[in-house]
Amino acid sequence: MLVELDVFSGRPNPRWRLDERNHREFLKLQGRLSPASAASAAPDPPALGYRGFVCADRSGTRRIYKGHVRAPHAVFDDPSFSLERFLLDRLPPEFAPLRSRIVAQLGPSRSR
Repeated sequence: MLVELDVFSGRPNPRWRLDERNHREFLKLQGRLSPASAASAAPDPPALGYRGFVCADRSGTRRIYKGHVRAPHAVFDDPSFSLERFLLDRLPPEFAPLRSRIVAQLGPSRSR
């Protein structure tokens, strides 16, 4: 799976590949999420700053942003930010300084 941290403007965003084991774990986490309700509509990312993660694999592209996952055919709630935190924990070392900046953007987990 190709992962892009959508955070920069004017320069390339950080990109890396998840190995097969991490890709399977990512899919398992996604499979535990509930479909989003109309009341918890996924927010649109801002024009500048942290805009989430864009993940692409054979099944399509997903945007993961602020506790929501926009998958090819559905939107899911992720109130504990499990996928964002999972991807942050797998940032390559050269992007590690971005981690605290992104964690601050996530804020506290929402309750279900």
